[in-house]
Amino acid sequence: MRESFELMLDIFLKEKELLRKKGWIVSSPYSYEWWDGLKSAEEIIISAILVQMSRWENVKRVIQSMREVGLTNFEKLYMTSDEELYSLFKSINFYRTKVKRLKYLAKITIDLGSLEKLYDRDILLSIDGVGEETADSILLFAGHKLHFPPSEYGKRVLSRLFGRELNNKREVKTMVENNLRKGIFEYKLFHAGIVTVGRAFCFKEPKCDNCILKDICNYTMK
Repeated sequence: MRESFELMLDIFLKEKELLRKKGWIVSSPYSYEWWDGLKSAEEIIISAILVQMSRWENVKRVIQSMREVGLTNFEKLYMTSDEELYSLFKSINFYRTKVKRLKYLAKITIDLGSLEKLYDRDILLSIDGVGEETADSILLFAGHKLHFPPSEYGKRVLSRLFGRELNNKREVKTMVENNLRKGIFEYKLFHAGIVTVGRAFCFKEPKCDNCILKDICNYTMK
């Protein structure tokens, strides 16, 4: 199985232009730009909350607007009125709830004294609206910690590729962390690649003929 993971890493690296088209910029291990060119840890954390049940294109526009007025700074975000944030977030689904969650997250970060102290999985999971996928995404892409984000894309792609049904997203995390070479670059590349395959090819009715993983996938060999 580990050999298959190495092959996937090689394929994803060769297909980095496809990954870019799907919003993932293959960069240096500790760059924030993996998330479609975002500029800071704060932008990644904010976008991880906003993107839930919302279109990524809308989230990027909101992040740009926040960046222009300095609201990607958590202290300034926390001090900003709800009404001002509502006006910025109107294109985001459930924006009132997300304003509440972001201000609470900003307060926790301020109380902790640093972003680095926020990068604790238990602390993140204690925040309303932060599930395992969001927490691990923040830890990996903002905090550069070796936590692999489990996703529905990963569940579907890996179930088909290995010819065994993964029952839940937690099994995705376990499989990847037990078999993928340990490294910030490798974890980020693998997550970006798996999500790209899920978005581009591995639908409920998959487009296997064009898939970049077709030569190593059990599903296409049936």
